[in-house]
Amino acid sequence: MSYLHSPRLVFSGDFLSDVSTVNNDVTHYNNDTFSCNFQQYGTGSTNGWWNPEGGAVFNFKNCFVQQLTMPDGTSVTDPSADIIVGQIVSGSEGRPSGKMLDLDPDAQMVSALWCVQIRICTPDNELLLKGDIEPTCFRDMQLRQLAGSSVNGQPYGACWTSVLTNLVWGENIEASPFLSELQRTTQGDKLSVNLNAFGYYYNHAPDGRFSLGKIIGTIGPWFEQEPINFAACRRLYGVLNVSPKSQSQYFTINNFLLEENNNRLSIDFGNSFPISDSLGTISTTQTLIVGVANPNNAFSNNASPTKTFVNASQFTEIGIVSYISGSNQWLSQLGGIQTFNNLPDSIVEALKNNQLLLLTPSTTNVGQYVLLGRETIDGVYVRADNFVQRIDTNQTVTVNFYSYQWGKALPNTTINVVLEKATRNIPQNPVTNPICEIYGNNFPQDGITFQATIETDSNGFGQLEITGNEINSPRVYIDGQVYTLDYSNSVSEPLGDGSNIVLHLRDYFEVPETPTWSDISATMIQYANLYPIMSKYLVNLANPNDLILKKEILKFAFSRDIHDTMHMPVTRDLSDAKRNTILKWLENPIINSPNKVLSSVKARNENTVSADEPLSDNQKKYKEAVKAKNGSMPPLPSITNLFENL
Repeated sequence: MSYLHSPRLVFSGDFLSDVSTVNNDVTHYNNDTFSCNFQQYGTGSTNGWWNPEGGAVFNFKNCFVQQLTMPDGTSVTDPSADIIVGQIVSGSEGRPSGKMLDLDPDAQMVSALWCVQIRICTPDNELLLKGDIEPTCFRDMQLRQLAGSSVNGQPYGACWTSVLTNLVWGENIEASPFLSELQRTTQGDKLSVNLNAFGYYYNHAPDGRFSLGKIIGTIGPWFEQEPINFAACRRLYGVLNVSPKSQSQYFTINNFLLEENNNRLSIDFGNSFPISDSLGTISTTQTLIVGVANPNNAFSNNASPTKTFVNASQFTEIGIVSYISGSNQWLSQLGGIQTFNNLPDSIVEALKNNQLLLLTPSTTNVGQYVLLGRETIDGVYVRADNFVQRIDTNQTVTVNFYSYQWGKALPNTTINVVLEKATRNIPQNPVTNPICEIYGNNFPQDGITFQATIETDSNGFGQLEITGNEINSPRVYIDGQVYTLDYSNSVSEPLGDGSNIVLHLRDYFEVPETPTWSDISATMIQYANLYPIMSKYLVNLANPNDLILKKEILKFAFSRDIHDTMHMPVTRDLSDAKRNTILKWLENPIINSPNKVLSSVKARNENTVSADEPLSDNQKKYKEAVKAKNGSMPPLPSITNLFENL
């Protein structure tokens, strides 16, 4: 099942993401070439980018419960019918807020939420429900905004999927039929949660929404043997690229759930529906039809500007997407979830092993339809769950895989795993950028050990073990290395929905018996450079005397568990060995010390990739996606009629 299973609730409002941006630029990690202007605000990718004094804070703002869906499919929007409708959704109380952070400057497409809590309360602060979001990285980034991106700076959206743990149910739970039913239905003392984010403001605009974005949250039951960081559901993929007016297809990725026993189909368009501004206003007027492919009619084309025409005989209509044009009401109040209740048995039977389709009537070929989206031709969906990993030397981590076909577990599936090729170094440019050499990724290739194939069991579940081996400063001034593993299975057609695993392997480091300032100075100076909020308002991390004055609070922060909101460093990119070295130094801070003997420093791993080695297609796409995510691409042209002349 998934967060789309009933009973579920939808909330919406704003989110605050006060990320630091000095660390968006790889070259800013080089202490030898760092300049003080890198800590100053700059437009685009200049200076310290758009938020150099960010503190990595993530929180919910102005969020309220909008709608409930009960097990019988009925919707509740009236507060008199259930006390939870209209109530406040906020972050933690009495502790620091959650964090949002990247894995690495070379891995900025897996921005993660850490230590984020969801609380639903009355205006009198009476608790109705509370839970901690299990750390999760965003996925399924896709183009959303048709216009106005020059105002906010970010036309893309993405989603976080996870579970709520450490649940606390309000004492007055019986007053809410919804909460009572949700508590009875869910399993494992967890709830499923999905967050769709869009309309984020990089720009310091006059409307005061800098560092704010819009968010749509859905909370539903979780069931045993389900994944944690993605929904156990089926997927509808966009196939029509509307270029040259845009650089991507719309309706790119959509989760949907068929509840066979209830004759119900729910499709989540909340992370894909095209919008005309940062607030989620819909200007599209096109009729959107959901259908199921008739037997012997398979639609498997990849995204293309070439239209695929469909005859009425090739599919059976299920219904019309009942979005509301001219406002943001459909997204903000209903979450963009389209539900079809009381489906005929024949439709349910057809959906059991045929593709779901999204179509629109053609204006150029009257009587035909244009295909906007479809399920995979075989209904197979294979995905890694905990796909982002931080690894120390000689540490082994386990990545969980799940395979589904037509929404049910697909047993005995072979999944192939390969390490992406190493990327070349980028030399220093004495005239423009980069100001220093930028080192490649995925080398040394023997830095990690993993099995090339895994087999899923009778429940469609499989595991991949990855071991981090010793590496020695392959990127010189950035700790560790980023590795990307791609995976696929022999059944499903390839799709660009992020079928990879991203790892940050930390450098090998020996904890000195008696560490001195020279053992930790490079690390502390780098953090002082990259996160000026610390040095300006708390402690100058580059000054050992300042550290000594604040050593007790620093010992507290550096000794926190990684899941603690007070954990330091907030970026969670430091190996246990280096963190323990800092703690040992804080216990016995020695400032003056002889330089380290060169023979004790291990030779670093050199990159053997030639300077003219081209990037792979996946690596090129990733590079462009990072630009889009950071708002450093030129604004996309406004589109007034997205699906004209179809």
